[in-house]
Amino acid sequence: MKKTISSVISFAATGIAIGIPITLACMLLIGGFHPAIMEFLVWTVASALFGVLSGLLSKWGDKLSLPVYMVLHCLGCLTIAISACLINGYASNPLDLIISILPVFVIIYAIVYTCCYLAMKKEAKQVNEALQDK
Repeated sequence: MKKTISSVISFAATGIAIGIPITLACMLLIGGFHPAIMEFLVWTVASALFGVLSGLLSKWGDKLSLPVYMVLHCLGCLTIAISACLINGYASNPLDLIISILPVFVIIYAIVYTCCYLAMKKEAKQVNEALQDK
């Protein structure tokens, strides 16, 4: 079952990765460039940058402690999100965006950090038990 869910998620991610640029191209060709296209394009690029940031950090993740990794990831994603919001004209002042977005980021990253920490503890316990059984 776990493999099936993983496959479905992988297929969906592939569909999104291929479908979004095609959708953007079709929207541009059919409806022309307008604010909705701009907003969609900005968030598509931001999403790609979130993925690139995550990939680069995970590549070097074994050299970073979990707190350092999470802080770098959070700051990078926060910078990308604020930039996308500014480009889309959601606010004229970056400080207003930081004040409104930061609490959401802190809550999400606290939850993600806790989940990662607990998963690592569980895995360490399983490894220790497996080593003791030998």
